[in-house]
Amino acid sequence: MSISPAEAPATPVLTAADRCDRCSARAFVLVVLKWSPGLPHAGELSFCRHHYGAVQEAIAPYVSLIIDERWTLSKHIADDHHVH
Repeated sequence: MSISPAEAPATPVLTAADRCDRCSARAFVLVVLKWSPGLPHAGELSFCRHHYGAVQEAIAPYVSLIIDERWTLSKHIADDHHVH
């Protein structure tokens, strides 16, 4: 299950404090893993845009929920380039 930008909360769930589990860049995707007998436990993984794209297909069978806030990247880019 994935939450689209239209279904996303008005305030993003992930903050600047949330970091990618692969590279420690800011996380924009939170993946909740489903429990299955083949996995030791369910859990969560956080990814930056780049690393989520790299693993998206491989982890799909193990995912119960995806909170994808990559859509907020355009807002962050606009905010960073705003002239004061």
